Amino acid sequence: MPMTSFWQIFSLEFKGLWRTKTLAILLIAALVWMLTADKVVSGDGTIEGAKEMYLKFSLGGVFAITLIASVFAATASIAKERAEKRLQLTMVRPVRYSIIAIAKTAAITFAGFMVLAFATAIAVLRVDTSDICYHVVSPILESPRAEAERMYRSYMEDPNTPEYIKRAKKSLVVRILTQRALDHFETIDSGETGKWKFSIPSSYGAKDIAAQIRFTNLYDMRSSVFGVFTLGDRSGSVSNITQSILSVKLSGSDESFSGEHELKFENRGSAAVMLRNRKDVHLLIPADARFYNLIRSLIQLTSILSFVVALSMFLGASLSRPVATFVAILMLLITEMSPSVIEQYPDELETKLVDRVGLYMTRLAEKVTRPLSSLNPLEALSRGECVEFSDTLEASAVNFILVPSIFALLSALALAAKKEP
Repeated sequence: MPMTSFWQIFSLEFKGLWRTKTLAILLIAALVWMLTADKVVSGDGTIEGAKEMYLKFSLGGVFAITLIASVFAATASIAKERAEKRLQLTMVRPVRYSIIAIAKTAAITFAGFMVLAFATAIAVLRVDTSDICYHVVSPILESPRAEAERMYRSYMEDPNTPEYIKRAKKSLVVRILTQRALDHFETIDSGETGKWKFSIPSSYGAKDIAAQIRFTNLYDMRSSVFGVFTLGDRSGSVSNITQSILSVKLSGSDESFSGEHELKFENRGSAAVMLRNRKDVHLLIPADARFYNLIRSLIQLTSILSFVVALSMFLGASLSRPVATFVAILMLLITEMSPSVIEQYPDELETKLVDRVGLYMTRLAEKVTRPLSSLNPLEALSRGECVEFSDTLEASAVNFILVPSIFALLSALALAAKKEP
């Protein structure tokens, strides 16, 4: 029976992790790091800053250690048994190779979940989790691609545009403009008013709302900012310093509302302010306690772990153990590094051929690994932003069910091709 075989293989794999002390070492490492992380990393001197740094780096450190250990365990699980000609001993009765792969994946993922849950429990004991996290609502804007297409047409019609840009491939120029659109600044001069439209979901029950803005000026220097935010009949004033994230509560009606609304900022200061519409302007709407946010974050982190373990199990079934481990670790490094390389690298139009090839490969790797790299909830968790239930549900469905099933089938095909005589 498939389910009976699944639980027997699951049990054997999990007991193996305990017998080799892998799980015990991970639990001890998690305990030590969670108790000492706040001594190693420091915040901005405020209580909230210390909490942000602790949640980000304590749970992040435990997750990194657990992820790497799980990769080693997953790539070795099948590869080692196959290399030692004892894969059939894993089968307590004749079962499909796909059952072996998915049961082993589930066992290693469950062990990792235990470590992450243990670390989360320590975080709950060490950090006040009763404060509220917030839904973050972004303004309604045209897509970066649409803005890039519009800017491309303007560049091509401008007689001052360099010829080498006009001769370049449209797809290349549009891609560069799309990247720049993400950092497109709007300047609000003294006496002017900036406006942004927001769509507030009815499920949020928005009664208490705050405007969150990051101010930047032309020369990246500090200066005073004075102004008033309004959203319908709600308003809030600000008098602060630039280069910091400001959350301004909008006071007014106690009634909840949803749908499209316009946020306005009237600049009453003497200096112009600059901000990026896609990155620096948000509405904050209270969600629930940070404790529940931690639970959702735990589920998302475990789902990422499940994805990586399933992939590593497939690599272990297809390749030798050293090669499988090397490929899996390399893919993790690429997932982590690609976004930073793309953001900091010079424009492709101005680079040498060898650099353009390297940048192209990095962009390709970033595009392939984006679904995984974009899942990490620790940034939102540490900032007090809501790890949305819908995102958690989607990640769970994909990474706990769909992805392991696909890689289990691929592992079965690889094992069948390498079937022992």
